[in-house]
Amino acid sequence: KTLKISRKPSTSKRIFCVPYSKKLKVIKKARGMKLKGCTAAIQEPKARDIGRIIVTGYDGHEDEDVKSALREHFASCGKITDVYIGGKNCLCVYFVGEGAVDKALKLNGTEVAAGGWKVCAEPYPFWDHNPITAFIRGYDDTWLSDSEMEVAVREFFSSCGEVKQVSVYKEKGFCCVDIKGIDAAEKVRELDGSYFGNKAVVGLLTKPPRHSTHNRFRNYGPR
Repeated sequence: KTLKISRKPSTSKRIFCVPYSKKLKVIKKARGMKLKGCTAAIQEPKARDIGRIIVTGYDGHEDEDVKSALREHFASCGKITDVYIGGKNCLCVYFVGEGAVDKALKLNGTEVAAGGWKVCAEPYPFWDHNPITAFIRGYDDTWLSDSEMEVAVREFFSSCGEVKQVSVYKEKGFCCVDIKGIDAAEKVRELDGSYFGNKAVVGLLTKPPRHSTHNRFRNYGPR
């Protein structure tokens, strides 16, 4: 016997078949999130469009003046979502927009009009090789063994990236999944509310490798 896992993308229907002794129905929910009273869906930035750089050369200037000057200086590169100063010679500028970082790096060595100093811009890539950890729960009535459940969960998350590890906690109806991929987090969010035996709850346990604002809870260098 086979277990049929079906998803319904916007253009066509795909059927995945894996060996199983029991059937488990999986249906992907419709995409989009709306606020009450709004007609347009809220679009989060894609991971591939998020980037950041490190800036130096601003010694001797007030932090707020530096932030304001850099926002103006890099305004033509893309949307600036954050300017963070974490200490001496530790300033990060976060962008959202295709090619924004490349455009910003081309301004290396140019003079900041609002400050009268030359900016030194260097690349600061994210740790994209780090996997995210996702979870799924709400499937406890499928009556599959741990090994069968692991295969089903791997198939369920296969469109999100490279599934590195699956931990099954069958008695709690809960699985943890490590997934590697630059846009794995946004694809995981799209699966929330899909049917995996029952209507499943899917979410993230760790922060995505790419983020458009700096994590201010750290007491050491940015990640």
